[in-house]
Amino acid sequence: MKKLAHVAVVTLSLTAGFASAQQITDFGDDDKLGTFSLGNLAKLSISGFGVGEYGISTNRSEGLLNCAFTPDPRGVYGKGITGGPFCQPGPAQTASGPPLNLVSVSAGLSHEFDSAWKVDGKISTRSRNGQADIYGNTIVEKNIAASHPIFGEVRFGTQLSRSWSRSDSFTYPLGMSSAWSETGAGYGLFKEALRYTASPIELFGSKLVLEGTFGTNDINFAKNAALVLYNERPPRPKVGEIFVQFANSVDLIELIWQNSRGGLQSSFSKGALVGDVGNADNLANYSAPHQNVVILQGDHYFNPSLKLTLGAKRSDWSGSMRQCDFVTGIGCYFSSQGFNNDVNNVPRRAIEYDFMGGLSYFKGPWTYTGGFVRYNKAYTTTPTEWGQSNTATYLHFGVYRQLPEISQHLQVYGGLGYVRFGGLNPAPTSLPNELAVFGVDPRNQSSSVSGTVGVLFKF
Repeated sequence: MKKLAHVAVVTLSLTAGFASAQQITDFGDDDKLGTFSLGNLAKLSISGFGVGEYGISTNRSEGLLNCAFTPDPRGVYGKGITGGPFCQPGPAQTASGPPLNLVSVSAGLSHEFDSAWKVDGKISTRSRNGQADIYGNTIVEKNIAASHPIFGEVRFGTQLSRSWSRSDSFTYPLGMSSAWSETGAGYGLFKEALRYTASPIELFGSKLVLEGTFGTNDINFAKNAALVLYNERPPRPKVGEIFVQFANSVDLIELIWQNSRGGLQSSFSKGALVGDVGNADNLANYSAPHQNVVILQGDHYFNPSLKLTLGAKRSDWSGSMRQCDFVTGIGCYFSSQGFNNDVNNVPRRAIEYDFMGGLSYFKGPWTYTGGFVRYNKAYTTTPTEWGQSNTATYLHFGVYRQLPEISQHLQVYGGLGYVRFGGLNPAPTSLPNELAVFGVDPRNQSSSVSGTVGVLFKF
């Protein structure tokens, strides 16, 4: 029970380090490095992790072929639009993808007054294979906060969303982080955000945390805006997110609701909130796109050695229109294929329900996991096949071992994965592109088996 109580305390720590430090499995108190006292002025904390990973999979596509003008990575535009389909599936074979090198570093300064008020600031970076892990955002957190044990915390600046960061925390230990946290109708980073986290409320022997976030970003004008025939300004993207966490010694349950308007629409829920391209082509029926996601997920410890993880997600997209002469490319200062629009460029609403689950068994330095993610058909009226008719089932089995013989901060792991698609169509709507799972293109391959080995160092 002592171990379970520690888990509950860790997950309830909605402080400056919550969003990023909890991305990776917590190894315990012995790995707390990089906290320094700067006299009575402040405390400096430095933390992070590095991941090196190599994987190989069957039926892996060599890439997308015949991409004309604006790329169409989902391969949805066919005979209804001349020249289609764009971005045809490439040849498939058993092959390895690029080795993964993921590095995250966070630094924070904090000062606590005698009155129990605390101020802090934080900056975090994430890089993948030498590039920004979240496109266009090398810095993923840059914010300041004021907090009090009674009044809660107010934080302002660049912040990670709960819809991505908390989903990642639940599924990274199961080997299903990308499959669950990076799919669906959410955004993972808010460039400008104001967040309020209330102090924990005691409830029936458990603790309840309530939180609200409002985020935005700049208007997405064309670089050559004077040459684009806007009949109205592009919309300013806005997002609101509600986060509810319920925890006790054996259960951790979280509910997340995120709603946005005016953002560039996608199903890559790790991406940053970026403004829609606006009505650059003077389209008569243009309206600012909106999307929202509801996520319910949680852990239950049967005992200190066995944990159950479950999750359900509802993604809702309004659909958005193509912009800037998608076929000819003439005068196109943006590259927007739209989202869930038909051959007449009419946006169509789509709703998809997805599920995940897994078991983790702990024995000494070893952890054994098994899990699944299920992508279902989407509910939509568009006659164009955007993947709404397709499904996918993803399975993963993993073995992890901490290496205390070398370092408390070191872990090695290996995993086997399997995916099966429901049909030879574009990927399910909640997947960001055709090659999102093992690099397999479901338009010409129905399944794939993968193997992964990796090493994690957390400091």
